[in-house]
Amino acid sequence: MPVEILLQKGDVADINADMLLLKHAQSFYGADAAVAAILQQRGLCNEEEIRVAPGDAQMVNTRGSTLAPSAVLFIGTPRLGQFRYREMELFASQAVKFIKEAGISVKSLSTTVHGAGYGLDVVEAFQSLVRGFERGLEQNPIEHLTQIIFVEQNPRRFEILAKALASLPSTHIGSTAASRPLALKPQTPSKKKVFVAMPFSEEFEDVYQFGIYQVVRQFDFVCERVDESVISGSIIDQIRDGIQTAEFVVADLSGERPNVYLEVGYAWGLQRKVLLLARDGTKLHFDLSHHKCIFYKTIGKLAGELERAIRKMTGEAQ
Repeated sequence: MPVEILLQKGDVADINADMLLLKHAQSFYGADAAVAAILQQRGLCNEEEIRVAPGDAQMVNTRGSTLAPSAVLFIGTPRLGQFRYREMELFASQAVKFIKEAGISVKSLSTTVHGAGYGLDVVEAFQSLVRGFERGLEQNPIEHLTQIIFVEQNPRRFEILAKALASLPSTHIGSTAASRPLALKPQTPSKKKVFVAMPFSEEFEDVYQFGIYQVVRQFDFVCERVDESVISGSIIDQIRDGIQTAEFVVADLSGERPNVYLEVGYAWGLQRKVLLLARDGTKLHFDLSHHKCIFYKTIGKLAGELERAIRKMTGEAQ
């Protein structure tokens, strides 16, 4: 029986499914933390039971609780800084293997798209998870599984994911959900990456999602940034690695944040190309005032100017 991939807007705790798949990245974050707290409040488990090591799994039965899923499955993963696209693919395939080997009857499996909350590319993360489910099911087919439901609460990210899903064959879009058949596809080669240096705050979310991210993705680059408040370990190492492995850097100097200026200086030290952006009226400090900068008043203007700048940089024709 074919397995269908669904995208649904909402809270994972409220979406009906036989099983909700979450991660334990050696700590709890976001939806993982929220669901873990509910399970403990209802007395369904204690914290130690669901603090699983990388590669291990723990399932909690939720029947009779206020959670919509009938069970929650936690898979242990590396810490956030090391939980990237390949690890996401492994995470999804490990979940399939656990369900198969445990002999659990699962018709619908819900989960979230990981990574976007701490700066990874949401579309790349989604594709990695789908690839992991595909490969997992190829090796460990689950007889009754018919649906894998990706749940996204953030309206901006939901819109981006819905467009990504709609671009694939046999997809139909509703007002709150999208779907397509699950069919094995070969793994794509590693893509070139763009690193974004900018304030990581709600004030700049639309700027990032619609003015920068969607433009960068048009050129088939992976688009990443780093949330200093979430990543564990050395934040400097995370930023340095992001810049070192980037094809070029996009830096928004709005707000005159010292860390953004530091990241620009580090990128120039590595001889990485940097595209400078700033809201109209932003004062540029140090010698950056002598460099070309895209000043924007609206996100639409930013998107158009950034697209032209990337085309010129990459030599891609209009």
